[in-house]
Amino acid sequence: MKEYVTKSMLFFISLFFLTMNALAANPSSLADGAQLLKGSERIAVMNEIGSVEKKYDVRLAIVTVASTNQVKIGDYANQILDSTYKDGKNGNMVLVLAMDTRDYYIATDKAMRQRITDKGGIPALEEQFLPLLKEKKYADAFKAYVQGAGEQLAYYEANGKAYDPHDQFSVTALAIALVLGIGGGFLIRRYLISTMSNVAPALAASAYLDKDSFDLVEKDDTFLFMNVSRIAKAKKSERHDSTDEKHGGGGGKF
Repeated sequence: MKEYVTKSMLFFISLFFLTMNALAANPSSLADGAQLLKGSERIAVMNEIGSVEKKYDVRLAIVTVASTNQVKIGDYANQILDSTYKDGKNGNMVLVLAMDTRDYYIATDKAMRQRITDKGGIPALEEQFLPLLKEKKYADAFKAYVQGAGEQLAYYEANGKAYDPHDQFSVTALAIALVLGIGGGFLIRRYLISTMSNVAPALAASAYLDKDSFDLVEKDDTFLFMNVSRIAKAKKSERHDSTDEKHGGGGGKF
């Protein structure tokens, strides 16, 4: 009996260490160190991440921390990408949030940088998740980040090039512009025709003045007081850039 118990304990100990090694070798793509998500929210975000990762064979990680301990957030994100999230066959990307400074940064490796570019892809992603992040809707922001990345990866697979919003041509926008242009031109033409007259304008403004209609008998100015209000000019959002030969991405404040 004693021998059986010993073997059972050894089995469970071995199983524990095997599990820990497996987790170390394949870390979770959601590391919520700042504890921003509830249990159900965490599951929903993980499901969203898993779906996109499996479909495109990539890593789309999200890491939240209370602080980066004075490490520049872009460098911090690059380090995490290189050390932890590097097993995506078609690319790896991590979104890092530092709650003490309200900084965020998206880091991409070389493969992901080809699919989600610094100039086009990253700003497009930010448009999708940053407003939600500012409203503290963290679960929705993370899902928007993953969904946006999935859309850009799908575009890359379908077109063989990275998504760039500046390259997009909208037929609908063109049609609307044409309708507005034609309609506006027609209305202006109608207005000009309706206001045409054979009456010639006077050559000088004084011709319109009735000299007997106004008589100024006294003029006096009294200065009372003056209020001066100074408002600081709003600064543009601070941008973070830690890109180099191995890393792409970008970030800022939320």
